[in-house]
Amino acid sequence: MVWSAIMTTAEITDRQGKAIMDGGGDGGRAGVFAMGTGHVSPGRAVDPGLVYDIQPAEYVTHLCTLGYTHLEIFKITHTGVNCSAALRGDRNRGLFSLNYPSIAVALRNGARSAVLRRTVTNVGTPNSTYAVQVSAPSGVKVTVAPTTLSFVEFSEQRSFRVTVDAPSPPAAKDSAEGYLVWKQSGGQGRHVVRSPIAVTWVVE
Repeated sequence: MVWSAIMTTAEITDRQGKAIMDGGGDGGRAGVFAMGTGHVSPGRAVDPGLVYDIQPAEYVTHLCTLGYTHLEIFKITHTGVNCSAALRGDRNRGLFSLNYPSIAVALRNGARSAVLRRTVTNVGTPNSTYAVQVSAPSGVKVTVAPTTLSFVEFSEQRSFRVTVDAPSPPAAKDSAEGYLVWKQSGGQGRHVVRSPIAVTWVVE
């Protein structure tokens, strides 16, 4: 939860409101692969509004989705795991459902779409509503359902799906980036929960 709070409240501009530049690259505007989610903002991180929580067992399931064998997973976790059982059901179908605060999609060998599932926990104001705002990566359509999340109590959870449709990569590029924001609405709308989106086209 702490890691999520740090990531989703990070700043993508400097103190003057200017874009963060890539000092180690071409000198242009820094992208997600250069700066991650941005500069840490301690003041905002202590009150993130929503967080993405991950339980230890979810990391084990993620190793299954990445194609690790039973023996390889045992070497990492020192526990036995049945990947067939772990991946059974809608929650863990596909390669993209680790409940991480950022969204990374690798489309391999002509794949054109992916569906991700995320769950957020309310650590902010009870009786609050958040609306989604999406800036899709170039050449990519991003659909979020539902588009609003309403919470009655502290620690209440809500889930949503992100569908990524990418017919083809942008010209001369193998990746594109954007972001997804859950913004608190109404008079208490101080919380802005931002997740970067990175889509990469991979040919193996």
